[in-house]
Amino acid sequence: MKCAPMDISGWWLPMKNCEAGGLCGIPSIGRSTVSTPCFQKSVNSLNHQLKVAECLKEIISDARVWRDFGAFSRYMISLSPFSPLSALACAAMMFATSASMAAVEWPPTGKPIPAGFGVQLKGNNESPENLDLIQDLGLTWVRRGFIWEAVEKEQGVYDFSKYDQFIAECKKRGLKIIGCIAFSNRLYGTHAKDEPGRTGYAKFSAALAERYKDEDIIWEIWNEPNVMTFWGKHGKKGNTPEYAAEYYGLVKATVPEMKKANPKCIVLGGSVSNMWSESYNWMDAIFAMGVLKTGIDGWSVHPYGLKSPEDYIEAYDIMRKSMAKNGGPADIPVVNSERGFPLGKAEGYAGGDEALAAEYQSWHLVRQYIIDLYCNVNVTIWYEWMGSDSEGFSLYKPDKQLPVNTACRVLIEQLKGYSLNKRIAIGNTRDFAMSFTTPSGAEKVVVWTSPPPMQTVDKTTPHVAKIPVNAMGEIEVIDIYGKLGRAEARGGVVEIMISGAPQYLVIKK
Repeated sequence: MKCAPMDISGWWLPMKNCEAGGLCGIPSIGRSTVSTPCFQKSVNSLNHQLKVAECLKEIISDARVWRDFGAFSRYMISLSPFSPLSALACAAMMFATSASMAAVEWPPTGKPIPAGFGVQLKGNNESPENLDLIQDLGLTWVRRGFIWEAVEKEQGVYDFSKYDQFIAECKKRGLKIIGCIAFSNRLYGTHAKDEPGRTGYAKFSAALAERYKDEDIIWEIWNEPNVMTFWGKHGKKGNTPEYAAEYYGLVKATVPEMKKANPKCIVLGGSVSNMWSESYNWMDAIFAMGVLKTGIDGWSVHPYGLKSPEDYIEAYDIMRKSMAKNGGPADIPVVNSERGFPLGKAEGYAGGDEALAAEYQSWHLVRQYIIDLYCNVNVTIWYEWMGSDSEGFSLYKPDKQLPVNTACRVLIEQLKGYSLNKRIAIGNTRDFAMSFTTPSGAEKVVVWTSPPPMQTVDKTTPHVAKIPVNAMGEIEVIDIYGKLGRAEARGGVVEIMISGAPQYLVIKK
């Protein structure tokens, strides 16, 4: 049957002439009432519903329907939950969820490398030349702050020109952005936790969401609001229930404004500093308040506080159990929006001989990214692109080839197009053999060992491990810096010396 379009204007959805004897109109979120005589006339007539269903097949092929089709589906289900038309509405509603994604989509876990792998930028290293280097390295995400005071220097007047240019340069290179909306603005008082600062912050955030609605940006509310360094010196320490309540108030005020300005924007809450007992308590408190039900689309953490990437397997589990205990969604995306392992004794230092710190750092970059993949973390951001020499977080230096930079390049070159398949059990729980595969059947296994739980990197013990593999004969082994070696697979097992430095076993090309 043919259903001829009659009217498409504004937020009205397609209206169809229906051979069943009426006008098929779809209720719209954007309108309080819509005349639907076709449905009202004989919605419980099975024959009529089947004919209307034919119209709907054509209607749902029009992309303009999807903005409001969820409302229509719920409307139809309310009319007759067991009808064929309701079944179609249910199916359409599920499809509409995926069809109406934002301009930026979550990099789903399980996607091929280097999906969800990026680096932190700051104002002094976000030039087009640096973005070229990041693209050349193979990274796909950058994180940077969107500083409220830098944009709004007069109340209600926003100058986005600096960020317009940065976003345009990222877009040219296919780089997606995590935009951290930071911090208070003195035009509105002392802190965004209080009024009128909270309302001002929410309006600024909404302006960002609306202006950049077509860009590949995930927004993050604040940076490390659980600690005094970034939330304020009030109180005796951070990670308190009071800090949690204050941040909850900011999120609750901000997210609805952002969603009103751009219903498709993706917003992260959290940006939690460290993964340890005090930050777990802070998260437990704010989850209990209902922060996961404020409309945020994901939760971000900065997993410092532990020495080894492998220790975060338990840390992520503790956090997710707290989410579940407090009624949070079981599948809410998690983002590691900042973690670096410095050369000096700054936050995040992994311990061990400082003379070997550059080598340890390269180990940890590779392992942190793979552990995040293993723990279903959607994005991993390395801190940082270029930092101070005293701390030594840098992934890049213009005058020096850093081991960590080489390790990052080799990781992406070796595993580009591969997805994490499984962890292969090899007996010792501190040993890791991570199988990566491609749709065509190629396989590589990344192997390393780690120190005992909560111990420093120098407690790692190199040893021979037996790795079960689906191969026979000679296989290639590539070390962390790209050097090619060989090993022999006998009886489906490779015996190889493993250490804290990951190696790539080429099982099947």
